[in-house]
Amino acid sequence: MIPLRRKCLLVAAAALFLSGCAKLQHLDQLLTLKDLSEEQERLHQHVKKQDDRFKALLGAVEDKTIGRYADERKILKNFGEPVYREEMAQGNQKFNRWTYRYTTRFFDSPKVYLYLDSSGHLLRWELIGGEHGTIQ
Repeated sequence: MIPLRRKCLLVAAAALFLSGCAKLQHLDQLLTLKDLSEEQERLHQHVKKQDDRFKALLGAVEDKTIGRYADERKILKNFGEPVYREEMAQGNQKFNRWTYRYTTRFFDSPKVYLYLDSSGHLLRWELIGGEHGTIQ
């Protein structure tokens, strides 16, 4: 007959062993969940960074200091990539219109349109839907 103390140790060891096997059995799923969680955090940080840059752009437009960022390089450095770029023409003049808005607010976000000539110089800007209405 096995003493009670030894039985308890065997049961405890078996429980630890079996629970460890269960963890190993689902290790791939656990690692996938961990990767997903880390990716969600990176995505959240990216959205926050983009929204902070858009707030800075809104401030520059509302304060009328946007003219300090007279070329494409300065705009990209300070405000990041636009949400949308499109080539446009008016008469015989071609230009690019860059659209900025909050990253996840599609319809209710204020929008800033920056108009750049073909050499990347800022021609004009437009704010639509902000606190102050349209600013050009």
